[in-house]
Amino acid sequence: MDEKDISILALLQQDARMPLKEIGERVGLAAPTVHERIQAMLRQNVISGFTTIIDPKKVNLDITSFIMLYFKTGGSLGDPKVIELINSIDDIQECFHLAGDEDLIIKIRTKNMTTLEDIILRLSKSGHFSRTKTIIALSTVKESVALNLGHFIEKGTREKQERTRQAAVETETA
Repeated sequence: MDEKDISILALLQQDARMPLKEIGERVGLAAPTVHERIQAMLRQNVISGFTTIIDPKKVNLDITSFIMLYFKTGGSLGDPKVIELINSIDDIQECFHLAGDEDLIIKIRTKNMTTLEDIILRLSKSGHFSRTKTIIALSTVKESVALNLGHFIEKGTREKQERTRQAAVETETA
């Protein structure tokens, strides 16, 4: 991946529906070339898909919570039934395996406290966990699915500055 690919990714993160022509104008490529690069990034799984971001409040998902799960002695994420359980609960948006005292943390978006309680009971009664700890978010300060691509851009900028500096030195010595 080069600086043009990173620029294309940054633009797609801002607006995945941006026309190829506009992307091309912003990164200095023809629209067909932009299309080819996007297709290549899809084949390489750099881009794993395109989605619509929905405001949870507008679809009555008013409760955001995080549940820490603690495995029973001998339990692990290696148990396919644990993964099956997590995947079977539609209100679970994310699940992370952790280092530290907690084993898993899951992010839940659900419509009300009753549905949250149902999820907690389902997890508790599954037999996989010794306990749970639930945190309820009062509000959201920041939430984003966009990745910070700055380290790629900074590296490309530093390399470009170094090439420019070397060219200037070569010109002076010639």
